[in-house]
Parts: sequence; structure tokens; C-alpha cells
Amino acid sequence: MHTDSLSALKPLLRNVTFVAASLCMGWSAQAQTSAGSSLEDLIKSIPAGTGYAAWDMCSRGIAVGDDVDRVKVQYTAPKVQPLPSFWFINDTATKVDVSAVFLYPRRAIFRKGSGCTLITSHSLARETAVRAQPFKAVTPPLANPLQPWPLGEGAAQSSALSPARRAILANAATTMFTETTTDTSKKVNTNALLVAQEGQLVYEQYSSNFNRERPQLGWSMTKTLTGLVAGVMERDGLVALDAPVGLSQWKGTDKATIKWRQLLNMAPGLQWVEGGYGIGDDDTTKMLFSQEDQCSWVAGKALVAKPGTVFNYSTGFANLAMCRLKELAGGTHQNIYDYYQRRLFSPLGIRGGYIEPDAAGAPVGGARGMLRPVDWLRLGQLVANGGRWNGQAILNPGYVQFMVSPSPAYDGYGGTMWRKTTEHVPADLQAKLPDDLVFFAGFQEQHVVVVPSRQLVLVRQGVAYDSDAALRQVYQLVADLLANP
Repeated sequence: MHTDSLSALKPLLRNVTFVAASLCMGWSAQAQTSAGSSLEDLIKSIPAGTGYAAWDMCSRGIAVGDDVDRVKVQYTAPKVQPLPSFWFINDTATKVDVSAVFLYPRRAIFRKGSGCTLITSHSLARETAVRAQPFKAVTPPLANPLQPWPLGEGAAQSSALSPARRAILANAATTMFTETTTDTSKKVNTNALLVAQEGQLVYEQYSSNFNRERPQLGWSMTKTLTGLVAGVMERDGLVALDAPVGLSQWKGTDKATIKWRQLLNMAPGLQWVEGGYGIGDDDTTKMLFSQEDQCSWVAGKALVAKPGTVFNYSTGFANLAMCRLKELAGGTHQNIYDYYQRRLFSPLGIRGGYIEPDAAGAPVGGARGMLRPVDWLRLGQLVANGGRWNGQAILNPGYVQFMVSPSPAYDGYGGTMWRKTTEHVPADLQAKLPDDLVFFAGFQEQHVVVVPSRQLVLVRQGVAYDSDAALRQVYQLVADLLANP
């Protein structure tokens, strides 16, 4: 269709979208008047919904070989209601298009080795430009396939479990992998449960649609992954916690003094409204689903507090950290990809992992890490080991201490890691958990729980819609395992 013709149709299409959304919400004309602000909020959220849907179906479906229709029905649609009643979807082997009655189009394109990238149109020219960005994936050989984890790919050594722990895990897995409702929007959708004790994989289970070789989206666990990449650069002398971040876009501004320590503590003083991956009008959804150059957009946020004084959890701040790491690695997606593959993933035996980039070529360090659960477990074990791996120092001990220690701005958070004292751990379970418990956490209850003093690491991944139930399952299991050596 000619561009001028499409532009002339847009007001009509917006009205159609407005009516469709209203009908889907079950509102009469009179109810719409009294609830106008809610409907306005819904309309504002549609770009986030189409972007979320396209990226979700691409990453969870095309990139890892799952069925896109299954992902759409079980995982994506419940999150973006009532959009499924009026969305238009077109998917191929390499991309997913989603729009709302032809408005707010979003396209997620798949590229081998880097997963999916979101562009904010269905433009073939824009897609071609992004696909033309230079990139070559690393395909490391399978080393020591029969050697026990973590140095190899051997199966879980369940014989190392005590009878008590074996029974606890069996009971917990039955609960976590069994749904008690047919309501898709209330399911916990556990896809992986793994446990390591004393540096040994002792338990591993997946849902019927998953196996060890399928990477899973970590969402905000990627923030901790970004912190680990920064830690490797700290050991390499490229990053210093008490030095300015040095982001090129901040040169000559009032943000040029923000230090790495403050940024990784989620206290740089920048304006941000996180929103928790809700499909709404917050900064997170605007950035992830409507900005092709996410770093530039976040870097332009105003400085509203003295750096280091106010905790403000932000997907955008982790993105900024990764963007500066990209600059330090050489400035391209290929440079930073090669760096974290060579300096972090390869020494740990992590295979096939990646952080999905935005359309500008920057890894989305706050949200889009895709690793096998057994490799997320390796990252947790690295923290439990104090930064050492097979006799080699991957991180400096002082940097690991920074990661797990309370920040000056908030006791419940360290350096890209949550701590036991956060309100995100059920209050009645906190007393049963050791003070040194720390964890990576992501949307829909992705968790890597680390208890260094007890050498226990646990991974839970899935697509939880009953977040309270999934969260309690995770920390009740940790408490039970600790109470029964």
C-alpha cells in the first residue's frame, strides 16, 4: 500500500483498535466514559504488547527450536491480554511480525548465534540493514562430554544426595512441575530445576517440552551476567569500581562522574521508572519494545539524585553497563560477544549462550540473556566459588565481595545481585535462610540462588504467571534443603 494511503488510514485504524480493545474488556459505551483513563492506559500499552509478543515468540520459539504456536498460546498470550483478541501475527522460520490491527508493528528477527532482535516496524529495508551488521557466532567444541559437571557435561550425580534431600527434591519437583489449574494465566510453568551441592550437579529435571540443550531466557538474571562480564573486565584492568563509567555519550555532562560501583549497585542517580516488565507505559517497556538504540535512549535520562545515594532498580542501568563494556571491548557487537565468550563462557564450559542485541548492535544486558539452565547454574557456582574455577581466578576476590555485599543505598541489593534481606524473599522464610544467601532473579521467577557458606546453588526457570506461588516454591525448597543436609 502507498505510504500516503496508509497514513490516511491510520486514524481509522486507531479507532478500530480503540473499539476492539474496549469490547475485549467488556465495557459498554457508558462504562468507557467513566473508565476512560484505564482505556487510555491500555491503548498506550499496545506498542509494548506487540513488541513483547514478537520478541517472546521469536526468542522462545524460533531461536531455540520450540513450537511458535505453543509459545504463543502458553507463554505469550496470557501476558499481553487483551491484545490477542485483535493482534495480527505472521511468523516464518526467521522472524515474527505482530501488530494490533496493522498498528504499532513490531518485528523480531532471528540470527544464528545471537538469537532475536526487535525492530519497530515491518520494513524489509530495516530488517535487511540489521541483518547486514557484521557478526559471526562462536561454536565451541563439546569438551569432556562424559566428565562430571561443572567441568564436563556428565549427568547429575544423584547418588551424592542424602536420603532426606532426595525425598525433599522429589516432593518439590512434583509440586513445581504439576499444575493445579487449567487457567493459563495462573500457571507456574516450571521448565527447569537444577541443584548443585559442594560443586557437584546432584539434581536436574525439565518439563516435557525442554531438555538440557535448550537455552532459556533469563530476563533480569542477565543483569547479574552483565555484572560478571564487568568483573572479568575488572580483573583484566579495563574496569575499576571507583572510576567513572566513562560512557562516551556522557562526556562533558553532569553524568560523567558516575562510577562503576554506583551503576552496578543500581544507584547512579538517573531518572527511571522500572515497571517490572509490565505491559504498560513505564521506562522499561518503552526502552525494550519501542527503542531500537536502547543505550542512547537510557543514556539521555536526567540525573535526578546524587550518585550512590538512591537505589533505583533498572533494566536500563544494566543496559548502560553493557554498552560501556561493549565500548571497552572494541565498540562492536562482535567485539563484546567475542570477549564474554572467550573470557567468561569458555573457561566455564558454557556452550551456545548469548545475550540478544538490540537493533543498534548492543547486547541487552538488562534482560535478554539466553543460556542453558545448566550454564546459568555454572554462573551461580562461580559466585559460590568466590570467582575461582578449576583452580583459575576468573574474578578478583574483592569484586566478588562487592557483588554479594550490601550497597550503601539498599541492604537488599549488592553489585547486580539480590541479597536475602530484600523484600522479594518471602518474609516468613527469611529467618530460615543464611545471611550470605544471594541470588540472580528474573521476570516470571527465573532464579539462581547461591548460598556460598553451604556450597548450595539452585536454578529454577519457567514462565510463571502465579509469581507468588513460584517464588514460595523456590525459597521453601532452599530452606528445606539447608535444614536437611
